[in-house]
Amino acid sequence: MTFSILLAPLFVVTPPAPEPAPEPEPIPVIAPAEPAAPAPEPAAPAPEPDTPGQAAAPSTPPNPHARPSEGVYAVGSSGVAPLPPAPPPVSPTTIRRDSWRGVGWLAVRLHVTGPIMGDTPGRPTVISLGGGAEGGWRIRQWVGMGTGFSRQPHETYRDRVFDGSQVVNRSGYMSAWDVAFVRLYAPVRGRVDPYIDVGGGLAFFEPARDRATLVGGTVRASAGFDAWVARNVTLGVFGIYRANFMDETIGHVWQAGLDLGLHW
Repeated sequence: MTFSILLAPLFVVTPPAPEPAPEPEPIPVIAPAEPAAPAPEPAAPAPEPDTPGQAAAPSTPPNPHARPSEGVYAVGSSGVAPLPPAPPPVSPTTIRRDSWRGVGWLAVRLHVTGPIMGDTPGRPTVISLGGGAEGGWRIRQWVGMGTGFSRQPHETYRDRVFDGSQVVNRSGYMSAWDVAFVRLYAPVRGRVDPYIDVGGGLAFFEPARDRATLVGGTVRASAGFDAWVARNVTLGVFGIYRANFMDETIGHVWQAGLDLGLHW
């Protein structure tokens, strides 16, 4: 036992050296996140073709045979292309204006004539039915110039013949040639053209008795209207005041009637 005690130090087992402690891993440091860049704003819509001051961008004409996914909208079994852009505005001053209906006219007239006041032979002594015609040129839509002629019985004279048993009625006639008159039209629209006019010319009186024809002057003032019944045809109503200067007398006359006019 003593021997074993002596040998014990020789057989002491040396404990293994402790392993070095592992180095701690570095702690990752997270950098602060940068703010995200703002998303780009959508592009402004293209200007409409009819935007004032901007012209429409040129575009390729649509293909009417394309499929709906290519910009053509299906209606039923056929494709309908979108409408083209609106044309640019046009200045009203560039629009051509045609002349109005009735630049020139020719009318036939039927009228009734009667006395107002004054002395014969300028004043008629009977109410009579007469006729006439007139023509003219419409210089502007509101003014025209014309000339006219009218004729009607002016007086009646009874004459006994042979032994006085027979009575013959003789009539004297007044003819008026309005060398020129100026006609003003009312600025209204529609199928009715109201007007007034003034003019004058020569008067010719053929007496019922066997006397020479007398020549004098005449002036007139008229008012009336023309109603369009066709593209170039009018029916009119008129009234005239007339003063005849005949054989140193003045006779005042009224006339009223209808006319049928042709216009071109």
